[in-house]
Amino acid sequence: MKLRMIAVFCLPLLPSGSPPPAAPLPRVGVRSGGFVRSGRAFRPSGFNYIRLRQAESDGNRFLWHDTLSPETYSGERASRMFGDIAGRGFNVVRIFLDPLSPAGFVDRAGAGELSPRYMANLLDFLSRARASGVYVILCFSYVPDRLAYRPGPPPENVEGLNQMYLHPGAYQARARYMADVCSAIRRHDASLLSTVFAYELENESHYAADQKPFSLTSGTVRWGGREYDAARPEDLQRLADDGIIAAANAARRAVRKVDPRALVSVSAFTFRAVGRSGPGRLRADRTPDTRFPVRPLAIARSRADYVDLHFYPMDERTIDDDYRSIEFDAVRSACRRSGKPMLVGEIGAFKRPYPEVAAAAAAMTSSLRRLEKDGFAGFLYWTYDNEEQSGDLWHARAGHGEIMAALETLIR
Repeated sequence: MKLRMIAVFCLPLLPSGSPPPAAPLPRVGVRSGGFVRSGRAFRPSGFNYIRLRQAESDGNRFLWHDTLSPETYSGERASRMFGDIAGRGFNVVRIFLDPLSPAGFVDRAGAGELSPRYMANLLDFLSRARASGVYVILCFSYVPDRLAYRPGPPPENVEGLNQMYLHPGAYQARARYMADVCSAIRRHDASLLSTVFAYELENESHYAADQKPFSLTSGTVRWGGREYDAARPEDLQRLADDGIIAAANAARRAVRKVDPRALVSVSAFTFRAVGRSGPGRLRADRTPDTRFPVRPLAIARSRADYVDLHFYPMDERTIDDDYRSIEFDAVRSACRRSGKPMLVGEIGAFKRPYPEVAAAAAAMTSSLRRLEKDGFAGFLYWTYDNEEQSGDLWHARAGHGEIMAALETLIR
């Protein structure tokens, strides 16, 4: 008999100062292409809430997610944020879970269990959200280096970043990771499960055009019992679509075994955002950015509960260009047929096109009105107060709070 490794958490003690238990939040669900709560339409609106730290890998330094780090997490700061946004009428926050060691969900490489200290901070964050009546989207990013999640050798002609969605062992490991976190929340306090608005596979799921199989120009790629002609860009796109659909479906199955009412989704940037004209054009597009997003139409065709798309408008034409690159009319039609809502999981204002915060606030207002008119069911602004990126982007509290005031006016 083959033994199955079962995730075990030592149930953590919450940080001191955690709020007392509050009443469970009503469940948010999906119905007829929109979100519903207690039988009524629910429009998610809020912010991405992130803290960042300097991290290093292979000699390269970069900013990385530090929101729930055992060394730096501040529950009091989180509570102030929740109180502020709830008082203004916002209702959702999106955070990133850190898979790296030692500050993230594993204390060390090859760990036997997920970090109880990190889990304690996640539970504390959810408890503070519930106390303010705010929902939380959990974005899972990469898979921690835990023994139970090591995927084994990849399939032939699948390498690097592309293993995340084309290596069955890798995407099944992600599904187990997501389900393990959901299980830990349920074991600690099952009434906290309704505070989780959704579980998202990764921030902006994408592939790498310069790694196999997408770097191949000839030969046959065999995957999932099917064959794809590497000389045909449309076949490679079909492979990319099949991979994200399989990964999304696996994650949803795993999480729903733990919480049958949980929402699971996939987020993506647009093809335009990385200099690409659309799906199926790996050879035709010329861009220095080797990434290409998962196809939104594939997300719509998967069992994901909603489609999360990200927009960073640079001028009045940007959204039109974004729409063309993601086959927007087809995506919207597919979502209407399947009853899936579309969510703007990120929208933000770069300082280069908008050097003044007032101009950024006006641009966000007009863009969000356009997106709502075109069928999006809600939005999350990038970001609430992230000073670590303040050289490039306007956060909502920048200046005299012009962006925050504009967003508040929109939702009211």
